Amino acid sequence: MVALGYLSIIVILSYVIWATSESFERASSYLGRNMAPGIRGATINAIGSSMPELLTAIFFLSIAGDEEGFAGGFGTMMGSALFNLLIIPSAVLGTLIYTKQKEDVLDRLSARKSLWRDAIFLLVAQGLLLILVRPVMYWWNGLFLMLFYGFYIWFLLARNRQEFKGIVETMGKVEKGTSGYSNTKERTILSTTIRLDIYGLFTKKKGVNGIRAWMILAIALLFMGTSCLFLVYLCEELGALLNIPILVIALVIAASATSVPDLFISVRDAKKGNTEDALSNALGSNIFDICFALGLPIFLYVLFNDKGVLYAFTHKQEWAFSFLLRWVLIGLTIPAIFLLILPRLSLRQKLIGLIALYILFLLFVFSYGAELDILQQILQEIMATDIAQGLL
Repeated sequence: MVALGYLSIIVILSYVIWATSESFERASSYLGRNMAPGIRGATINAIGSSMPELLTAIFFLSIAGDEEGFAGGFGTMMGSALFNLLIIPSAVLGTLIYTKQKEDVLDRLSARKSLWRDAIFLLVAQGLLLILVRPVMYWWNGLFLMLFYGFYIWFLLARNRQEFKGIVETMGKVEKGTSGYSNTKERTILSTTIRLDIYGLFTKKKGVNGIRAWMILAIALLFMGTSCLFLVYLCEELGALLNIPILVIALVIAASATSVPDLFISVRDAKKGNTEDALSNALGSNIFDICFALGLPIFLYVLFNDKGVLYAFTHKQEWAFSFLLRWVLIGLTIPAIFLLILPRLSLRQKLIGLIALYILFLLFVFSYGAELDILQQILQEIMATDIAQGLL
């Protein structure tokens, strides 16, 4: 009963995270409204919807410390990465099927270019994750991850200089406080408050401008951060109650709770016909999660820690599982990308394939939590390799 109570509170927190993330993302979208489709999805939408993962990773390390804290943040990031990669595109495909959009919607030249671009960057980011996540980490491990994300953003903006010029002009308007517009539907103040629609509360009467957009960002971030803090505490308590490793709890529960904003944003974009933004948000969120949502907490923790290092893994088996998990992420990413890009498959076939891949991931996590013999043998073999002996 206690576990059900914890899970019920986590569901409520997921709603708060989603509602405040939506306001955060809408305000961010206003500030970056001059960006091109695909670019906007990979940057503004991806960062706005992935703030919960970043905050959760920071809180896990701050509260639980080295090994357990890193396991929580790492698990949240990895679980969110696979959720974004497999479940969100599945939801987008389901939306396209439900709204009876054309079967060739993913075969458009611009959509295919966006998918290939983000897929290449995502695979490189996963390769860096494989190399840089070690049993003992220093500030430069986190810095290298963040620098790659900075290069990714620079690449997107450099390829779209006209859109970048529009962003600069928008920022100038923000500082001058010029008035803008509001797309908020007519709702009562009570309804808007119950929905935690911070964006609606600020823009209902006077519309949105730059100053209000920045205020919305700050307040949404406060609510989001508080919810993520409670989520971290509940995940720790749930793990202790059920005697389940925090890494497994984070992989499934924390990751799902923090990925809800990405899901709703992508479905909303798909309904509007913005398929490029819907899928770019999912892949761009993964790049943000791997490089920034993990890199920044590592960097800050080591920088402000008296030890000057982060002891991420002190047990060989946990490091071996994390190593195998990173290879599983790469192994599931490649077929998922081809499922999305291959023109010969129908939307329904793509949807079934992605869901099947996510089921395989859940079975993998379950086998670790249940300590199945076959997985234990694989972990033992990994620990016996020269790479493991050199790191541990």
